[in-house]
Amino acid sequence: MSKGNVVKFDPVVVGENYRFDPDEILEKAKGRGFTNLAIIADLPDGELWLSGSANAGETLILIERAKLLIIER
Repeated sequence: MSKGNVVKFDPVVVGENYRFDPDEILEKAKGRGFTNLAIIADLPDGELWLSGSANAGETLILIERAKLLIIER
């Protein structure tokens, strides 16, 4: 009998088409004392939804900083 391979679980990588619950994410974000906040989302009809406490320039900086974090993962 052969032994199976051990696969390391990487919590950053999730299964294809897996989605986290948006309401749960927003609940966990409450009360964290953000200085700037930008929320970007797709609605079911494909429309982009954007809201936040940051102005346009601050929002663009947040997006660029987030892109770097995503790439570095």
